[in-house]
Amino acid sequence: MKKILFYVVENPDETMKMYHLFLNIKDLRNNNYDVKVILEGDATKVPAKMSESSHSLHSLYNDTKSAITAVCKGCAIATGSLDAAEKEGLPIIGDLENHVSVVKYLNDGYQLVVVG
Repeated sequence: MKKILFYVVENPDETMKMYHLFLNIKDLRNNNYDVKVILEGDATKVPAKMSESSHSLHSLYNDTKSAITAVCKGCAIATGSLDAAEKEGLPIIGDLENHVSVVKYLNDGYQLVVVG
């Protein structure tokens, strides 16, 4: 099985970019890829924005939310989005000086794709 790790730093206000990201995550998962997503930087705002039912990407976000393996603790605090990530039940990780280390994923055979 191929393994893909999306390391996302894109601002969720870039709706077209986020649409294509989540669309591809869904497609990869439907084709038996093991896909994980780390939200860093401005991307930690994704849960706060896209969990709202009025957001145009709400349904697609819900379809792919289970792929989110980590939300950066330091960035979520800095962007004021920690509560939203916790409310969504997403893992809050700060194992690299309050950010998310990708080493364990690379060691486990994931291909890193940076979005942002």
